[in-house]
Amino acid sequence: MTDFSMVLECSVSYRRNIKDMPFVKTLTDNELAVGVSRTMSEIFGDEFEFKSLRNIPLVTCQKLRESGVLSEGLIDNKDISAFGVNEDRTKYIFINEQDHIRLIAKDKGFNLEKCFGLANQMDDMLLEKLEMAFNNDYGYLTSNPCFMGTGMEISVMLFLPALTKSNKLGVVVNELLKNEFELNFYGVNGENSNCPFVIIKNKFTFGYKESEYAVKMQDIITRICELETNEENNIFDLSASALVDGIYRDYGIAGSCYRISFSESLEKIGNILWGIRLKMLKCKKQKSVFDFNYELRDFHLGNDLGVKEAEKLRAKMLNQFVLENISKGEVDV
Repeated sequence: MTDFSMVLECSVSYRRNIKDMPFVKTLTDNELAVGVSRTMSEIFGDEFEFKSLRNIPLVTCQKLRESGVLSEGLIDNKDISAFGVNEDRTKYIFINEQDHIRLIAKDKGFNLEKCFGLANQMDDMLLEKLEMAFNNDYGYLTSNPCFMGTGMEISVMLFLPALTKSNKLGVVVNELLKNEFELNFYGVNGENSNCPFVIIKNKFTFGYKESEYAVKMQDIITRICELETNEENNIFDLSASALVDGIYRDYGIAGSCYRISFSESLEKIGNILWGIRLKMLKCKKQKSVFDFNYELRDFHLGNDLGVKEAEKLRAKMLNQFVLENISKGEVDV
């Protein structure tokens, strides 16, 4: 049976635009833009708390982006954008991001079926009250032609330390993703060969049904998880002592470094997580080790800090977290 424990999070979203209303990029009427927020509040207000980004300081918006609550597109359109989120942060509504409305359902672990259910539930509520821009030949019309049709995006975040360590993520991209899906590294701009946290997304939806892409994504994630498990076993079989040594070294650096960049701290957190999964390390704290990385990002540390001071503060916070919560397990290799 496939081990899906390396899947951290998945989401399903739908992009929608209101019929006879200009796309967001050409939406110059501020009152019309604000009206979308009011309409969403009327439809979903009992469950969601809606906030306009115009009334939120930019630094707070950036912190919310780092925490995964907001997107860069929402912040770019700060004067007219808004968002809504339910209490347990499983459902989001983005207003005037790239399209008038984006409905998002998220869940920890690999539970696409649940995400589809939540996203479709929100979509049904929306379509019951509003008429969307729709064409019989092209489906739902979106600002990005790649997402016309269903307007759906599936996103899955994975933790792949073995494939990262052996530099085999390129094989995943070439053999599995082809031209239909893309791989991005979490929390860094561009490629980072040492970052074990990756996000898989579909590139387009035009010409496919939701169920077809769901099956494709399920198959891809299943295969990636199998490849990760096999590679982890290969690494352990070839040199278990070297693997343990590498994980313990990063554990030691994370607990005692004086300065550290965010990308490097992400690598150390990745190796600590790997050590916990392999029972080389133990974690006392219930809070996810991965979730702690949000607190180490630039705007969470303080946007008025220079690089040197930010790296010193990040190191101090990482030291404290590791020393208080992580300890060595029982390993004999």
